[in-house]
Amino acid sequence: METLTVKCPCCKAVLTVSKDLGTLLHCEEYKKGPAEFGDFIQKQKNRKEELERKFEASKEKSQSRLKTIEEKIELARRRETQE
Repeated sequence: METLTVKCPCCKAVLTVSKDLGTLLHCEEYKKGPAEFGDFIQKQKNRKEELERKFEASKEKSQSRLKTIEEKIELARRRETQE
């Protein structure tokens, strides 16, 4: 019986298939090795910087929105005093 070994492009599992029957004979899951500590630290630094940027952008947007609301209130007061 002839077999064919194929590596899945999605999950990287190694599949052994029978050429004659076209059935799956064996599946070996991809085993990812342990992550390196340096890579983990770098990812955490990048994540921290990203969160800080998002926080600052949110803070600026909130301040801008508050300023717009205050301007609208002031405009409404002026209109009310003119009438």
